Amino acid sequence: MNGRRRLWPLAALLVASCGGSSLTMPDASTTDAASADVATALKVGLAGAWSFDGDGADHSGNKLDLGVTGLHFGAGKFGKGIQFAGERTPIAQRPVADASLDLTSGDFTVSFWIDFTMTASAQFVALKGYGSAGWFVGWAQTAWAYGLPKGGTFVPPGGSPTPGTFHHVVLQRAVDMIQIFVDGTSVGTATAVAGGPSTDPFQVGGYAPGGVTVATGQSVVD
Repeated sequence: MNGRRRLWPLAALLVASCGGSSLTMPDASTTDAASADVATALKVGLAGAWSFDGDGADHSGNKLDLGVTGLHFGAGKFGKGIQFAGERTPIAQRPVADASLDLTSGDFTVSFWIDFTMTASAQFVALKGYGSAGWFVGWAQTAWAYGLPKGGTFVPPGGSPTPGTFHHVVLQRAVDMIQIFVDGTSVGTATAVAGGPSTDPFQVGGYAPGGVTVATGQSVVD
């Protein structure tokens, strides 16, 4: 896919650019017409969009619905959100490995909202592969983490995210730079070192491809 690819693993507000045109999300004073223009522009290059309002339906038009059997839905940032309640929580997952969700090269943006119940252990939010291939983004006990598959962590200057509050997280690659934003503020940048595509299906939640959420991995993702 040419240009910037956008993956919404959850109902998300996205700040991104495509084809050299800068896109910014509207504030409360923005007119409805301007908001509609931004929403239309954001659909260009959209790989997937999942709102988790009681199901795993993909709203991008690409028909990449996620299986959510056994999962529960709680109050989200917008409507409902998918709820991970610790050990043995199922994951939301594609039934096959979709090539369109391989984001190991080129520019892309992954955006989501998350409300932690606790932050004491690692929680993958979105991933497609781990280790030798693929990519992921999530929380690693004391820092935000990413991989392409090689990656690193960014420790937030203000400490761990406050539980009971939804935080907006954006993972962005632009040219050879990877960056994570939390609530509109960059928490770190690094040179992107991309690997190859993964044969694992895309998933939301868990601690490894196909794995369940760990004991203290508790959050609501929207």
